[in-house]
Amino acid sequence: MEKMEKIAISGVTSGFGIEWLYELDKKDQVEFFVLARNKEKFDSLVNERPLKNLVHFIQCDFSSLESIEAAAEKISSLTSTLSVLVNNAGVWAGDELQLTPNSIEVTFAVNQLAPYFLTGKLLPLLLKSENSRIVNTSSFRHSDAKIDKNDIELKNKFNAELAYCNSKLFSILFTQELSEKLEGTTISVNCFDPGIVDTPMLKQSFPKKLLFLYPFVRRFIARSPKKGAETGVFLSNMFSNEKVSGQYFKDKKVKKISTLADDKSLAEWLWKECEVLSGYSYPDRL
Repeated sequence: MEKMEKIAISGVTSGFGIEWLYELDKKDQVEFFVLARNKEKFDSLVNERPLKNLVHFIQCDFSSLESIEAAAEKISSLTSTLSVLVNNAGVWAGDELQLTPNSIEVTFAVNQLAPYFLTGKLLPLLLKSENSRIVNTSSFRHSDAKIDKNDIELKNKFNAELAYCNSKLFSILFTQELSEKLEGTTISVNCFDPGIVDTPMLKQSFPKKLLFLYPFVRRFIARSPKKGAETGVFLSNMFSNEKVSGQYFKDKKVKKISTLADDKSLAEWLWKECEVLSGYSYPDRL
């Protein structure tokens, strides 16, 4: 008999995350814990396209550490194990600096600090499953990152595009550092680039001076949301006798990363910054 899989997943109410959820729903034995802000939006989605497996909606605002903690506690009250954790929630901020209730720049808060904090809080459940997987969404835009170690949140000179690119670099660094810390456990953690995908964020992120090219890019270059989700689905389902962990994938294959993304000292620096800004440290012994 197939074992029930428990999957916690974020970023599924828009973009390619929707298709990711429905692809995973093709399995016969799944229990979902969907973390999102807007229950009405999610309910509307599943009313149009019903899911066959059991779904728990978990209220979560990824810009709030308190909300993330409450969401992790709610999941822990509903299950003692997790097979998969998908960190796919993400934002592209507006032009002006925007701070969260915790006074953290919103891009860094949602795209990096939230996965760090949520993953740490859910590790006890992941550790209780065999061959559990963590999947983080990164991007090819990580290669455009420029890091100022004195201003990780870009508060002094905010730029929405750079904040996004930096956050996707951070996703790779976080994945690598977490993989190292999880060595010797049953958990693997990998990240991936979905490519240029036809989602609402694509238009939001498009340079204003080049907006006239957007219809062309959308029609001839951008991938469908289903194609964008493909590698995420692959990593969510990946079972291997030889654990693959700490890698960056595209099109279901390990890909090269930028020089900055391969900087161990930068990964260690990021981890310490996350500890300070979240006020949370992972347990020494996992």
